[in-house]
Amino acid sequence: MRRSAPTLVALLFPLPFLAQTPCVDGFAGIHPCSNVDLLAKMDLAQLGTMTSVADLWGWTDPLTGKEYALVGTRTGTSFVDISTPTAPLLVGTLPAHNNVSNLWRDVDVSGNWCYVGSEAAGHGLQVFDLTRLRNVNNPPATFTEDAHYAGFGNSHTIFADKGAPYVYAVGTGTYNGGLHVVNVSNPLAPTFAGAWSSDGYIHENNVILYNGPDAAHVGKRISLNFHINANDRVSFIDVSDPSDMSLIGNTAPYPGARLCHQGWVTPDHRYLLMNDEGDEGTPNNYNTRTHIFDIQDLEAPVYHGFFSGPNPSYDHNLYIHQDLVWEANYSSGLHILDASQVAGATLTLEGWFDTYATNNGKHYDGAWGNYPYFESGVVLVSDYDQGLFILQPRTSLRLKVLLEGPFDPSTGLMRDSLRVHGMLPLTEPYTDLGYTHAGDGGGETTGASVLATTGHDAIVDWVVVELRDAMDPTNVVATHAALLQRDGDVVGTDGSSPVQFNVAVKDYHIAIRHRNHLGVMTAQALRVSVAERSYDLSSGSVALVGTEPVKVVGAVRMLWAGDATFDGTIKYAGIDNDRDPILQAIGGVIPTNTTSGYRAEDINLDGTVRYTGLGNDRDIILQNIGGVVPTNVRVGQLP
Repeated sequence: MRRSAPTLVALLFPLPFLAQTPCVDGFAGIHPCSNVDLLAKMDLAQLGTMTSVADLWGWTDPLTGKEYALVGTRTGTSFVDISTPTAPLLVGTLPAHNNVSNLWRDVDVSGNWCYVGSEAAGHGLQVFDLTRLRNVNNPPATFTEDAHYAGFGNSHTIFADKGAPYVYAVGTGTYNGGLHVVNVSNPLAPTFAGAWSSDGYIHENNVILYNGPDAAHVGKRISLNFHINANDRVSFIDVSDPSDMSLIGNTAPYPGARLCHQGWVTPDHRYLLMNDEGDEGTPNNYNTRTHIFDIQDLEAPVYHGFFSGPNPSYDHNLYIHQDLVWEANYSSGLHILDASQVAGATLTLEGWFDTYATNNGKHYDGAWGNYPYFESGVVLVSDYDQGLFILQPRTSLRLKVLLEGPFDPSTGLMRDSLRVHGMLPLTEPYTDLGYTHAGDGGGETTGASVLATTGHDAIVDWVVVELRDAMDPTNVVATHAALLQRDGDVVGTDGSSPVQFNVAVKDYHIAIRHRNHLGVMTAQALRVSVAERSYDLSSGSVALVGTEPVKVVGAVRMLWAGDATFDGTIKYAGIDNDRDPILQAIGGVIPTNTTSGYRAEDINLDGTVRYTGLGNDRDIILQNIGGVVPTNVRVGQLP
């Protein structure tokens, strides 16, 4: 119900995980879904509790790289090892202070310390050293708190600042329910740091180090406070010095205000997205509504518009990460919105997973919290009734690329001769060529009906799409075999969908390979997201790595043809050259012989291997190494 994105030190690069229950035809088991798979689910008993759960957060161990879910429950806090997300393990539980059960428990993390608050009277702030999770020999363990702060009793939510040694509690019985700030520079000895009571009760807050367009406030630590009780607004408080805080401004009134619950700012600190937990109810009867404020002037923010979801369910917690809005919307579950067009007051629903399959009504069952910040891309959702859901959103990518071999300059399209002659295999050919897939790639299949499509969308051949690490492009993170259409579109094995990956939303170098053309890779790491992204590698609009990575003919850029041996080079003579396999394929003696089939020696992809004569496959190789010196070599530019 708050928080800024944590700094995660990932010493490992987790591989994508195969879903236990993939989202197929709109469902993962009983759960409605789109672009999100179910990896695992832990019910209340498996979490070591009863009745219900509340909020949650995540932690990545900087020493081991293991990822953990920290789940607030009725009876305490549950710590779950999700390093194998299809087989989560309850490491242990931290009972509530004084063992008082309560509906609401809030969990946050800063560094290696976990902080826990609750609405239970006398609970205060629990402090727990997360490194203790490394040394549990016989899980699940029952932990004790490492420290306790008793300066307040109950609290609605807490926020642990990731860049300063303070924890903020709001909705307490102190300071009119306003900010109660705790100094945790020594987490084992927390002390009172300051308070802000002038604006009354605060339901949620989060703190940012401001670096937005309002120059007067750049460099300040600002608390965004969400007020309810017929006083619905967001206040902006300068908390740079918790002992001397001051008001900067408040949001303007917005339509249908009922319960200004929680929100998050965009990475540029220009816009604030807020969920009002009650405006879906009477008298408004809205569908789930996400409000947008323009906060370029923090002293006078302006209401910018709203996004209306497809269901009438109440909304709860939202976070913004990698240009996506991750919303826990009670009975509708997790919704993922594209925020790339927020300047135009536009958000787009790109994926969802409904943890509460019964209905999408206006009640408080279902998804309470979510955590989208793991390096692995795994997303956590706490469901009030059902426990912990471990999810894997799918990232979607569309590419355009042209192969020189089958390209017809008179039409601007590639020929689909292999398809016309019935030679295209239904299973990707790259595994049999010795190519090593990464992630969950390899073994992709298509259907005869896909290969029956004609026209611009007819299939030319199989290709491989690679996602490579942004910092080390030699590290192939994930691969998928895909289909190439005549107009250059690269599509999924159904012949129309984008190519999808089970990897984290972030920037990758994108590479594409073909079995007898030289591969290419983007010069910059580009965003791959749940929100579909498109990149045209044939027009020059996307920079490619290397020198002469593609063959340029007029305005068209094509992959170099001639790599019959699929070794990343084009050679006409010498050891492992690409000319001899063509001669060998037709018998090795009579150069005018031909042979037909789905073969790598068929450089122009017309279904026939020719060594001499019109439309032969040998001349392309000579031309692409320069056309004069037969010992020249063209080297592919993939690192």
